[in-house]
Amino acid sequence: MASINVSTSALPVPSPKQRANKTVLMGLDESRHSSAALQWVFDYLLVSGDKLVVVTVIDKESERESTTSRVKTLLRAAYEAEGIAVSMGTRVVVSNNAGQAIASQAEEVKPAFLVLSSAGKSHVEGLLVGSVSQYCIKNVQDCPVIIARMTKKDELTDSAGNVGSERKSPSWF
Repeated sequence: MASINVSTSALPVPSPKQRANKTVLMGLDESRHSSAALQWVFDYLLVSGDKLVVVTVIDKESERESTTSRVKTLLRAAYEAEGIAVSMGTRVVVSNNAGQAIASQAEEVKPAFLVLSSAGKSHVEGLLVGSVSQYCIKNVQDCPVIIARMTKKDELTDSAGNVGSERKSPSWF
């Protein structure tokens, strides 16, 4: 039997200080799943100098001001909790098709990553009623699409940190 010599030397991995600044586009709605995905973005993707652009899709123009205010409050709280020096922007888009609206924003912003949350739908529900995540995975071509999914423990934890709650309402700070 022939032996194989495998090199195990580590590949050089750039430290966060060495990598170029990135723009991350995130689709955010008023769900616990999105709040958890935003936390994941701060924990794992963003480093100082990066830019986070959050897009929220609404049905009616009359919702723009209140939605913008809530999104900015959520971003401010996440920013202050993490202390990472990133620039942030919000885009509130009126559309009856969230997937198309987010894909359009991805074309315009040209991010390094598009991050979406998993809404917790079953595979069958996603197929029957449509899925923003599925639409973006199929139609966003110029950047990776990352689906940040809550863990089961996170799903069963309410906004006060109590494990065991089945509450599904938004958790705004």
